[in-house]
Amino acid sequence: MGNNGNGDTPGSQIDFQSGLVGFFDILGYQQMLLNNDVEKAARLIVEVIANIPSEVIDSIGKEQGLVCEDDVKTVNYLNQLWKKILSEELNWLLFSDTILVSLPLNRNDKRLFHATRVLAFLQACAFLQRQMFDRGLPLRGAISFGDFFITGTYFAGSPIIESYLASQSLELSGCVLTKTSETVHSELKDYAVKNEFQSILLELDQMCIPYLVPKKSGELEKHLMINWVNLPMHFFAGMPSDIREYVFSTFVQYNKDVTPSVYPKINNTETFIRKILQNVKSTPWPIVTTKIDAYVQKVLSETQIEF
Repeated sequence: MGNNGNGDTPGSQIDFQSGLVGFFDILGYQQMLLNNDVEKAARLIVEVIANIPSEVIDSIGKEQGLVCEDDVKTVNYLNQLWKKILSEELNWLLFSDTILVSLPLNRNDKRLFHATRVLAFLQACAFLQRQMFDRGLPLRGAISFGDFFITGTYFAGSPIIESYLASQSLELSGCVLTKTSETVHSELKDYAVKNEFQSILLELDQMCIPYLVPKKSGELEKHLMINWVNLPMHFFAGMPSDIREYVFSTFVQYNKDVTPSVYPKINNTETFIRKILQNVKSTPWPIVTTKIDAYVQKVLSETQIEF
């Protein structure tokens, strides 16, 4: 099997984690390599992908108010939690034209903090999808949930396989939730409704959109898809008025060829963007509400939490 990149060979004991996994690959990557200087193309991919983790942290962190002068205990606590998730717990594995993103979820977490981790993961995936698309590198991806193992360049587990297969079936640039991750989404919505956490409901409804997803097989299947078009964050503002030109130019950038097999992906991606712009209202998400403040204050009074 080789080694894990650190000179170590995994032993017989493998500790699986339970959590979310996102599998993404770049559409048109082979055409890009064929039609450009290989060294130049490879350098571009490396530079873009290598900077994604820090840019996700910086951008989402600013939106969530991670640098906050407010001394309100709840706001400060949630700011620290977001920063910890984005900078320490969100894992990236980058190889060739593939990006693997994962986030372990602790089954013993308080439900609100579990929800915060899930929301952070979904936002990171939306940010990744939009940023890469705007740079002429459209992605197709999928998010799954389950037990997985990642160390160095080794990875295994059903959610990795599930997200890989789901992503490869797509006939557009986008990211779907598989059945396992849709279950996580559904459970969080039920929890938010029960506890009247309207801000969590608002985030979930804007980030994950029911959609008839076009597949390579020619079939349409109903899934939740990540909204990478118009989330209420500064990076998602300013969608060009000429959607057709925006999508087409992304697929042909870097001298990529548009063969007949590519046109369905272009058309389907354009249709998805138009559906989001027409039907999904971009409404800002409050970071702290009265009910969330009361919940956090109660937990902090009962538990000693350290970062």
